[in-house]
Amino acid sequence: MAGGSAAGVNERERAFNLLQRIERESAYASILLQDETGFVRTLVLGVLRWRSRLDHAIETLAARRLTKLDPNVVDILRIGIYQLMFMDVAPYAAVSETVDLAGRYASRARGFVNAILRSATRRDLHALAKDLATRTAHPQWLLDRWTRKFGAERAAKIAVANQELSYPDVFASNPPPGAEPSKLVPGMYKLSGSSAQIEGYALDEGSGVIADIAAATGRDILDLAAAPGGKTIVMTARGANVVSNDVSIARIRPLIGRSKKLVASDGRQPPFRKRFETVLLDAPCSATGIIRKNPEIKWRLRENDFLKFAVLQRELLASAIKYVSKYVTYSTCSLEPEENDEIVAGYERADISEFVNPEVAKWVDNGVLRLTPESGADGFTAFVLRVR
Repeated sequence: MAGGSAAGVNERERAFNLLQRIERESAYASILLQDETGFVRTLVLGVLRWRSRLDHAIETLAARRLTKLDPNVVDILRIGIYQLMFMDVAPYAAVSETVDLAGRYASRARGFVNAILRSATRRDLHALAKDLATRTAHPQWLLDRWTRKFGAERAAKIAVANQELSYPDVFASNPPPGAEPSKLVPGMYKLSGSSAQIEGYALDEGSGVIADIAAATGRDILDLAAAPGGKTIVMTARGANVVSNDVSIARIRPLIGRSKKLVASDGRQPPFRKRFETVLLDAPCSATGIIRKNPEIKWRLRENDFLKFAVLQRELLASAIKYVSKYVTYSTCSLEPEENDEIVAGYERADISEFVNPEVAKWVDNGVLRLTPESGADGFTAFVLRVR
């Protein structure tokens, strides 16, 4: 990797600016990074993924709390430490070019940044982290929640899986070259690189699992919160007649030309005059199941945020019940009970095992799908609710 080139310096500067924008605007990294180079993507996503572990290393080397440092200096040091810990960049290049970055954005701290990074080259940075929260770069409160829900061993596996690199999956008629067939979703393939030149529709295995469950419950389906459209595509491929609804037509733009039945409406007050055999409600949520793909989520969330999502989830579920004759598939890409078990409490449940294949059945617990990231897929929780 050409860490010493002028292009490399510019890429580090772009990474710095993107990290600041992600923090300032609460933007999603995956969207901002769509047209960036591999170096910038690796640096930005890596800093976000390992942020608290990087911060622990900085505080150890600097012998002071991060709150005592200028925010620009913190971001610059994160970029430098990440290169030294996790990237194949020559240490001298990582240090010198990160110090140059400090000269442009934190000139008074240039010497301090140089001293910290040079000290880092002489330390075993990986040995600094001792506890699970620091080693896996997760907030302790989130690990505590997962430990209460899943047990300590599975909670640790979830955290470790979240730190793995995220590659796209694709739903395709023909196997892409070098792709691994999904064990969970027939017709889906796991890639080891970009999906840009691959024929098919890019979506995660977990989304495909949810679509297959809904399609197994009926053939006349309302996809009530359909964006960005991948579940509709899978359900249609399974032979279902799907009406795709979302609050904004722009959010289901990928379905234009793929589906003739697109509706833009608030899912809490949709315009339909009929009942559907099945309603799929993949509800907006905190997204704690997709931290591997969007690592910034774990630094933004606060524990009281889950109840805020629950208000909308309950309203959408009440609407789904009005427009269904047999089954509602309720799902979220969240692992949290406030957004799942507590939302469906009081409704009659069917055993979701009746609607899944044997590989997916391994992730069913007491009639509920609890697909967690150590499966290799995004994390999802799902219920099938029976309406009489």
